[in-house]
Amino acid sequence: MKNAELWEQYNNYSEILSTNSRKLAFAAAAICWFFKSPEVVFPEYILAALFFIVGFFIADILQYLSAASVLRYWIRNQEKEMWSEKETIQGEYEKPAWPDYPALGFWWINIISLLAAYVFIALQII
Repeated sequence: MKNAELWEQYNNYSEILSTNSRKLAFAAAAICWFFKSPEVVFPEYILAALFFIVGFFIADILQYLSAASVLRYWIRNQEKEMWSEKETIQGEYEKPAWPDYPALGFWWINIISLLAAYVFIALQII
């Protein structure tokens, strides 16, 4: 397989994972709602699950915010460099791996937060 095909496959998998994770996070929040008391008080395990669900959504937003911001910063610097050398911004750019690291970190926080939320829900059920 070509490099571009492999990255396309990776992007496909990560997009599907992100989409389904969001659905699971909403489902976890709905499950937590069933454990509330009439006074809208939640058991400790459910509060922990809700904490991780909120963390999931915050990390989800930060994943895309960091991806867009860091990539824009890198692209803008490449354009400035290209302009100073060739007086044009059109051309090929070799993208290093580091601009993806912040988004990848938040992506992992998403997955870990979601898993933790379901662990606390399971502990409440048990």
